[in-house]
Amino acid sequence: MSFTLLHTADWQIGKPFRNFPDEISAVLRDARLEAIDRLAEIAVAKGARHVLVAGDVYDVARLGLADLMLPVERMRKHAGLVWHLLPGNHDPAGAGSLWQRLGAAGLPANIRIHAAAGPVAIEAGVSLLPAPLTGRSSADDPTLYMAHAHTPEGALRIGLAHGSVRGFGSAETAAVRIDPARVATARLDYLALGDWHGTLQVSARCWYSGTPEPDGFDDNSPGHALIVRFTAPGVPPQIERIDTRRFLWLRRTVRIDRIEDLARLESELAGQPMPGDRLIVRLELTGLVALGLRTAIERRLELLRPRFRHLATDLRQLAPAPTPDELARLSRQGEIGAASSWLGDRVQTGAAPERETAARALARLYQLVMDSEAGVAP
Repeated sequence: MSFTLLHTADWQIGKPFRNFPDEISAVLRDARLEAIDRLAEIAVAKGARHVLVAGDVYDVARLGLADLMLPVERMRKHAGLVWHLLPGNHDPAGAGSLWQRLGAAGLPANIRIHAAAGPVAIEAGVSLLPAPLTGRSSADDPTLYMAHAHTPEGALRIGLAHGSVRGFGSAETAAVRIDPARVATARLDYLALGDWHGTLQVSARCWYSGTPEPDGFDDNSPGHALIVRFTAPGVPPQIERIDTRRFLWLRRTVRIDRIEDLARLESELAGQPMPGDRLIVRLELTGLVALGLRTAIERRLELLRPRFRHLATDLRQLAPAPTPDELARLSRQGEIGAASSWLGDRVQTGAAPERETAARALARLYQLVMDSEAGVAP
């Protein structure tokens, strides 16, 4: 037999992106909806009729009905595909859940919510074994039942779950643990997982697809979907990873000793595989720089900002190191010299937010002095 599906997860519809300006937040939220159309185009092009969404379709459970229906309307347009939606830990099933609200509102025939555990025949010879979540966390492995679930003889057994085969972070914590050996114990031909936002192969028959649209600066290969092709039960499927990103998120930490260091960084960003209006960039600059150089860096960053969809800069670790000439110029300015001395002390001894403010003020004072000496009006 031959069977092809598209595996995706972690759409996180409704994610607020609170750390961004309102206009950028809106663009990023829209990109997550637009990803549904790209997934549909990929599925059709690759001959997949079924799309498996392995949990966290929505970012939060408390969305208004109009917002809940936004992805539904996107999926409705692609009537030739069957969309299989699994409740995850961000959008769990249960009494009063968003899934009940959606069901009451009425869903098109091509959308299937898998809010109950148990085998489901999705095509002749193909059984889906969903493991929906009913809470933000679980003490039990939701895939445990799969080991004893009966499916027709000779049918493909495809698991669909949301959770962690290992913990996250230094403490290796996980809200929902999944046994990575479940593929073997449940005789699964494939286990489609969600929760880890990057694409990750656990084994030949077990993968995380990752989120189709990146939502952070983690370097874990987000922004993909998986085409999974089966040739026969018991034979490992063929996996094709496909880029689905609209935006590329880049974070760079760079030590700056001279202005040329920033120029090299600019060249690297210009060489990215996506145009600037599709780049979300965060730059963290470190080093000890003269006051004049810091001012030049800040001006250059302002000129760089319009080249990208969004550019965030962190200069807290870019400490001012006035040269003897700069200190001499400041000391000759009377009250400005005294203020500069006070600011220099704050840079050395203040708390982190105070240090950054003092550093910017010190560089600004120096620039004012330079402009005054050159006859430039403030």
